Amino acid sequence: YNSMESNPYNLKVLEEKPSGYLTAEEFVDFLKKHKIPVKRMDNLPRFADSNNIEMKKIIRDGSYGSVPTIYKTPNSAQIRNILESMKNNNNSVLGKELLKKKKEKVLEIFDKAEDRKETRTSIADKVAKSLGVNCNRKLVRAVLDAKRSSKLEKLKKIS
Repeated sequence: YNSMESNPYNLKVLEEKPSGYLTAEEFVDFLKKHKIPVKRMDNLPRFADSNNIEMKKIIRDGSYGSVPTIYKTPNSAQIRNILESMKNNNNSVLGKELLKKKKEKVLEIFDKAEDRKETRTSIADKVAKSLGVNCNRKLVRAVLDAKRSSKLEKLKKIS
């Protein structure tokens, strides 16, 4: 039996759950309440580790099953950081939703623009401003190449 396998983060094992800590289920509910979507329970320790949320393990009654992980309740600053980093990561659940909005916004701005007034960078800046998330000219380029390839001469400069 490899001790590293069931405790990859080298967590401290406690007799019982201290106050200020949540079980996995409580932790997921807590995150959902704060508009942080979680898709997979089995990724919770990795999620907590990458977001600097303290974890410990508690000894379970009986000899079967894994040792449950408990999570320190995140403070409001941590919640803000998690939301920010998820918004700007196109692979997170939140990021994927925002990516759709970003793409729609790119097309909307491009379609409304007068001829030769906008560049990819200026469109990216407007998208970022209106949605409050990062957006760069590479995303704008990808979206326009895919959806508006016949109208690219509308841009101020074509590269």
